[in-house]
Parts: sequence; structure tokens; C-alpha cells
Amino acid sequence: MSQRQAALNVHLHARQFQAFTSTATEILYGGAAGGGKSHLMRVAATIWCADIAGLQIYLFRRIHDDLVKNHLEGPSGFHMLLAPWVAAGFVKMVDDEVRFWNGSKIYLCHCQHDKDRFKYQGPEIHVLMMDELTHFSEVIYRFLRNRVRMVGINLPEKYKGIFPRILCGSNPGNIG
Repeated sequence: MSQRQAALNVHLHARQFQAFTSTATEILYGGAAGGGKSHLMRVAATIWCADIAGLQIYLFRRIHDDLVKNHLEGPSGFHMLLAPWVAAGFVKMVDDEVRFWNGSKIYLCHCQHDKDRFKYQGPEIHVLMMDELTHFSEVIYRFLRNRVRMVGINLPEKYKGIFPRILCGSNPGNIG
């Protein structure tokens, strides 16, 4: 397969691109349904994993079924987005993990109840992504936020000072 055939559709509109290129280490990208919050997270996770060897991204939705429907399935889900790289052998998708050729991984996670946060007590989270942040309790968010750290990763110059980081997306309202 040629490089051209392995190209991904990672286009972002202006507001998404502004969030993607922000130098902030904690970003809340908000707006109404259909504003591209989830797509931004998938594209950012993919680009950062391709650029930074060994990166560990944890992408959360509160409920597992929502995680699957929103981030794996559909025309812009990870299965379609990464299909050219899977076919080329650059990426493997195993259960709720996206594994890159350079050792980077995207972990697709859920944390429905406050007690579920303890499943994530040990990992070093380089990038925390929380989709529909207001669906999570403050207890869950603060716990996961405290797991964001980065040791021993060789960052390319353009990423120094902005990693580790947090990217959240949310509609207005709900519990959070």
C-alpha cells in the first residue's frame, strides 16, 4: 500500500483547529450537539500518537455503549478514520485499544460510577480526554485529572511545554 493510500481524513474546521493548536495544557471545547467535539478528540489523539512515540492517551465516555457508538462506529469513528493505517499495518485495534507502530496507544475507557475511577489509579496518563465532561461527577474528573503526568517521553520540540495535557468536550448542562 502506498503512502497516498494510507492517508487519513483528519480535516478540522477553524474552531476545532484553534483548539487543536492551542498551547494550553487544559482545554474545554464546548458547544451544541454536532459541533465536532468527538471528532476533534479522535483526530488529535491520532495525530499526537503518530508524532509522539510511547504516548498514552485515555479517552473517556461515562457509559461504555456511548463510547463504542460515538468513537468506534459510524462514518467518522476510529474504525473508519484509521482504516487506511490498519490496512497498511501502522495501527492495530484490539478491543478498546488503538495501538500505533511507535508504541503509542489510545485507551478507550468508561467510568460510569464514582467507584469505577479506582480502575485508573495506577496508569500514567499523558493525555486525558473526557468526552461529554458534564456527564461525569466532579469526583471522577478530579481523580482522573490527578493521574495526568509524563515521565520519560521524548517530546518533539513543537510539543514541549504543552504535554501532558487534558482535552475535554462538552455540551452545556448535566451533573458536571
